[in-house]
Amino acid sequence: MERRLPADVHAELERHLAACPRCVAQLKTYESTVSLLRTIREEDLPSELRCTLKAFLDRNCHN
Repeated sequence: MERRLPADVHAELERHLAACPRCVAQLKTYESTVSLLRTIREEDLPSELRCTLKAFLDRNCHN
């Protein structure tokens, strides 16, 4: 998990994860996806997929 949360929120999240297998599974899926995406070079993606992925991320990622 990236450590971008305030310490108190991070501690609360860790307590929740200790008691919630569903959230642990979801977090592991997320971390695996991020790890996999980091291995893909932009030039490896067909242009149509690149555009579709970018549009999806633009719609769903609110950083």
